[in-house]
Amino acid sequence: NKEMTCRSHKGENHTDCQNFTMHWVCHNHGHNGEYYTFKFDLTMQAELNVYLFQKVQTLPPQNLSVSLMGSGDFLLTWEAADGSQGLGNALEYEVTYKREWESWEKAASLLLSNTTRCHLSREDLVPGSSYVARVRARPGWASGFSGPYSEWSTEASWETPEGSGLQPRNLRCLFDGADHLTCSWEVKKAITTSVVFGLFFRATPSSAEEECSPVLEKALPRVLYVVQSCEIPVSNFSGRSQYHVSVRAKTEEKLIEAYKNSELL
Repeated sequence: NKEMTCRSHKGENHTDCQNFTMHWVCHNHGHNGEYYTFKFDLTMQAELNVYLFQKVQTLPPQNLSVSLMGSGDFLLTWEAADGSQGLGNALEYEVTYKREWESWEKAASLLLSNTTRCHLSREDLVPGSSYVARVRARPGWASGFSGPYSEWSTEASWETPEGSGLQPRNLRCLFDGADHLTCSWEVKKAITTSVVFGLFFRATPSSAEEECSPVLEKALPRVLYVVQSCEIPVSNFSGRSQYHVSVRAKTEEKLIEAYKNSELL
């Protein structure tokens, strides 16, 4: 075999693919009908030393299921994947759950160790809702292994019992770290035409109760509820600041003048 040197040029003659191809020019005089092979004069490869105990990714947990407890709470249970049982109780788990229509980015997350069950209190769930949960695993520090989380398990779903339907539900508040505490809650769409809900708060236990305004409203997809929200202005807060908030139906008063609203029989 003989070798010859080839020079590379960018694809000047191929303007549509100049950024993706190289044009090679080789000169070999006096030879016809021969086969040629091309090889680069640089090493093209990648290498990595892999420490097995630091690169462990288990298979996803399996057999995730949900059961209703006598207390009205819910219990999630699952098993370590086949082949992962050797790690025993040294696996850590992340459980996430959400309402069916919510995105996973909005899901609640729980971190658990040395267990394959998760107790969900009914107080933390919204009545009359469809929920879905999933779980993933990774080696815990006690195992002597380390590595990323597994892929997510298959999902399990369940329904929470319907509440009275009239009470505001899922009240939650988030402080932006600067000057606003935003609170939101859900009420049944059918009653919003006849009942007005307000958000009331106290900045300290001894301060007078104030009403937040304005209350904004947004419809929820595929459910019979709307989200109402209000921003509470915050000032002079500290690490120990604690606001007390409540949502309740407002009492509306209306003056009815008898002589203007009477009817002769």
